[in-house]
Amino acid sequence: MEHYYTTCLIEDHPCLVAYNYGSNKNVVRQKLVEKLELPASFHPNQAWIKFSTGQCVKEVLCDIAHIDSCQLLLGWSWLRFKILNLDERSLYLRYEGHKIKLKFMTPRQVSKDQQRLKEKIEKEIIKEEAI
Repeated sequence: MEHYYTTCLIEDHPCLVAYNYGSNKNVVRQKLVEKLELPASFHPNQAWIKFSTGQCVKEVLCDIAHIDSCQLLLGWSWLRFKILNLDERSLYLRYEGHKIKLKFMTPRQVSKDQQRLKEKIEKEIIKEEAI
């Protein structure tokens, strides 16, 4: 199973997203759903997640699960018919008339980004506790 990583925004919060080439499953991290108080769908173990990456804004139905590798894991089905090109570094999309290039992150960049997100969350917790 091969994942490509990049970042996205969910409810204006930066999140790490992995694209799972070869899967149609979309999964959102349970802690993220709880923290952002995202509403569940008609099924209690699923939620509609609206995210943005650059100019691309999309809403997908995701299973809610305990995952550690990222906050949002997307199968390729949501991109169907919009992929222009894919190489080992970038994903090129056409979305509402715009050509969009998503750069994939190396494992080192993913690690740094996860650390940065962790520090940001810890700072937010400290601010909330100070109030």
